[in-house]
Amino acid sequence: ELDKSSSPTHGEVMGTFYVKPNFPGRCSHVCNGGFITDPKFRGSGVGRLMGSSFLALARDLQYKSAYFNLVFKSNPVSIQLWESLGFTRVATIPNAARLEGVDGLDDAYGYYFDLTTLPEEFDPVDYAMKTSNC
Repeated sequence: ELDKSSSPTHGEVMGTFYVKPNFPGRCSHVCNGGFITDPKFRGSGVGRLMGSSFLALARDLQYKSAYFNLVFKSNPVSIQLWESLGFTRVATIPNAARLEGVDGLDDAYGYYFDLTTLPEEFDPVDYAMKTSNC
C-alpha cells in the first residue's frame, strides 16, 4: 500500500536500489537488483515504488529479464512484494544462508521477470498503485 502520509524531509533518502548484470558474457541480458528501504519508511510503499521503477529502468537499459538469486524464505514481506509485482518463483535453494535471527539455515528462492512483456508506455507509479493492496 502506498502511504502518502510518510513524507521525507527535504533531502532525506527513503530508499535506494541498483540494477546490474546478473551474469557476465553470454547471459548479460539478465539483470539483478538490490534494494534498501530506510526502516522508518517500511510499509509505506517505498519498496513497491522502487520495485516497479526497477522494472522500467531495467527494461530501458535493454535487459531482457530480471532474476533475483536469493529471496529468503524468512522474509515474507519481500516474497509478497515480488510476487505482487509479477515476478515468478522459479527456484528453491534449500539451506542457502545463515541469517541473523533465523534458527538453522534459511531457504532461498529465485524470482524471474520477463521484461519484454512490459508495455512501451509502462508507468512505474501507476503499476505500483495497481499492484498494491489499496
